[in-house]
Amino acid sequence: MAIIEKLAEMVGVTPQVFLITIAVFAVLFVIIFIKISLDEKKGVDSQEKAEIRKIITNLVPGGEQYTAAYAHSKEVYGGARMKREVYHYYAVGFRQDQPNHVWVVPIGVEGGKIVYTEPVRASSENVNYVGGNAYELRLNFPGGKKNVYILQVEASNTKLGKECQVNIQQPDEAKAWKEFAEKFQECVNRERGVDKKGRVVK
Repeated sequence: MAIIEKLAEMVGVTPQVFLITIAVFAVLFVIIFIKISLDEKKGVDSQEKAEIRKIITNLVPGGEQYTAAYAHSKEVYGGARMKREVYHYYAVGFRQDQPNHVWVVPIGVEGGKIVYTEPVRASSENVNYVGGNAYELRLNFPGGKKNVYILQVEASNTKLGKECQVNIQQPDEAKAWKEFAEKFQECVNRERGVDKKGRVVK
């Protein structure tokens, strides 16, 4: 009890308020943990995962032969006083035996349903260079910083508001993506004659 009194005094509250606060945080932690666990189970065979598969199959030529995965990224604008976070979501289609290109389909979630725009076939023909790494691949198209696709393919994705609006578990796809991403980056940059920062290789 003496320890609790000392800790309460350090944060400037009574021991009773300190204990209540700890209890509230403990309950919130349990609730969040249960939610994430349930969402992970749902994500193994979720409707959203099926939708990603369907998008690649239907929009990409020969799409059924491609691995389909959910990708996302976050960009932060502004300074220390005011920041603005912008989230991007994609369906990606790739083949290990064809590391010279990847299909990227920008997607969104409206009314609980996944919506999409036109697919883009990214290759050395339309990408200036591929930056980043296998964990955060950056497709730099002509047009500068405004025309960059940042792709992160993670094994576990659970609903967390704007940051993640889907329940998708894709450990196999994430593993395959990391292997593919390295080959793709190397292949495109070699064909463009640049390094992963876009500098010409002499």
